[in-house]
Amino acid sequence: MIELYQFRRAWGLNPSPFCLKVETYCQLAGIPYKSVRTVPFKAPRGKLPFVVDGGQRIADSGLILDHLRANAAWDLDAGLDARQQAMGHLLRRTCEESLYFAVVYSRWIDDAGWAVAGPEFFRGMPAILRAVMPGRLRKKVQAQLHQQGYGRHDRDEVYALGTADLAAIAVFLGDHVFAVTDRPTSVDATVYALLKSILGPPLESPLKQAVQASPVLTGYVQRIERAIAAKAA
Repeated sequence: MIELYQFRRAWGLNPSPFCLKVETYCQLAGIPYKSVRTVPFKAPRGKLPFVVDGGQRIADSGLILDHLRANAAWDLDAGLDARQQAMGHLLRRTCEESLYFAVVYSRWIDDAGWAVAGPEFFRGMPAILRAVMPGRLRKKVQAQLHQQGYGRHDRDEVYALGTADLAAIAVFLGDHVFAVTDRPTSVDATVYALLKSILGPPLESPLKQAVQASPVLTGYVQRIERAIAAKAA
């Protein structure tokens, strides 16, 4: 059984879109796994998730999915043509290299989101650490977003970028039952993880409003969850 090392669950799901991506892939592919709670500094690359499979430690969600897909029985992307693969690449990049940073902003930088996310992220931490760590890590995330670029925008601009991503994703998803074809693939693990990371937590933001207002996006999330439930049955 694969061991999946990830964050403590929050709001009923894994709070990291990248951890949720790997977990979703395992569920869609029917891969037996054990979820192990840990912290980033114990990970091979200082970030979560990572997996242990047969004694081998693999870090980075993309490399983890490559490793899982190397097993033919677990390869959800088998049979995709070049166009479908290219569409999947663009969707993944939009989710992970753009929309993700708007999600981070909504949780760590936007004061309304931080008021909800901060206490949840550090729940269970000793009181002496809770008095110091949240503020320090928030400043670290602010610095990272500034270096990335989104942190140089104001609130309205960040959410405009994020909702534009969501509108583009909805156009893609409107063409198929799932992300790039009529069955789940690895692309769906990424897209679902980002959408669920917006819908699942009790954080109100223009991102959540945009997803909730889109029948395409909400319908897609429901189809993925039905596919997961059917695989588990």
